[in-house]
Amino acid sequence: MRSIAEGRAFGRVNLLGEHLDYNNGCVFPLQINRSIKVKTSRIADKKIIEITSDYFNQTITTSNINNKNNNWSDYVIGCCFVANEFKSIQTYGLSFTIHSDLPIGVGLSSSAAVCIATLRSIFNFFDIEIKNNDLVLLAQKVEQDFVGVGGGIMDQFVSVYGNQKQALFLNTANNSYELINIPSDYSFLIVNSGIKRELSSSLFNERKQECYNAASKLNIKFLCDLNQINNKYKSILTENEFKRCIHVVLENNRTKQARTSLLNNDMGQFGKLMTESHHSLKDNYEVSSKELDFLVETCIANGALGAKLTGAGFGGAIVTLIQNDFIEGLKEYILKNYSSAKFI
Repeated sequence: MRSIAEGRAFGRVNLLGEHLDYNNGCVFPLQINRSIKVKTSRIADKKIIEITSDYFNQTITTSNINNKNNNWSDYVIGCCFVANEFKSIQTYGLSFTIHSDLPIGVGLSSSAAVCIATLRSIFNFFDIEIKNNDLVLLAQKVEQDFVGVGGGIMDQFVSVYGNQKQALFLNTANNSYELINIPSDYSFLIVNSGIKRELSSSLFNERKQECYNAASKLNIKFLCDLNQINNKYKSILTENEFKRCIHVVLENNRTKQARTSLLNNDMGQFGKLMTESHHSLKDNYEVSSKELDFLVETCIANGALGAKLTGAGFGGAIVTLIQNDFIEGLKEYILKNYSSAKFI
């Protein structure tokens, strides 16, 4: 056991494959150079856990890791809970200090990053080695079972296995993955709309349930078991379920096509697929917003090869593919027309 320990995890941007990880599909995230660091140390009171965040400028204490506070601290409390379940680790009497330069609530996987960073800090503090796969699964368990946000495994997976120079193509049906180089003369620029979202209070879980309902009616386990859409599904599914099905099936195909495009350095085609993804997220999955749509359209009209919302939607950020030579010009144009935009 150490007197002090740290853990760090990076956020991510999802390039394609939105809302597919809980549908057993293919996703294409990329780590970004923004992270969350968690420092663990001892405190005098052995009956509580103390959690401090510089982002929220707040300290929260709890004496029961079995219960949620229904705020940002639940991700750390949940990590203490699953660590205790996994290795009988007693975290009472510990202080967790969180430092973040990763924007929260904009679709860049801050929740997964704080879970991975906290778990790493806990296991480092107690000098316990943990396998990467166990780290991914424990972090996912915190979000799904403790916090109650029903996402898939993508965010945790790329935080552990990804890097910032290669996109991670992940098939969530079997967790096979491939790291693919990004041409050095292109960049994925992230633009924060300034519209914050809260997944646990959004329509995220409703969308997930609609997908599961549709899969059940079609006698398949997951919508990504399908390769194409049949119009006869209209008579089986509700209108919303059919629209969700269209997005999931075609988005899975787009993500596979994007893998081939990146392997072939065909960035024009990659960008086109990104834009098609956004239109589907807007029209079929209905998770976009007027602000996100405006930013996407602005980027495409001013030099970007493609753009889309990233993350779950309902606000947050977009990601756009652009040649490096045109980045500054695009930034300048965006700020003239959307002054609250922030670049990540």
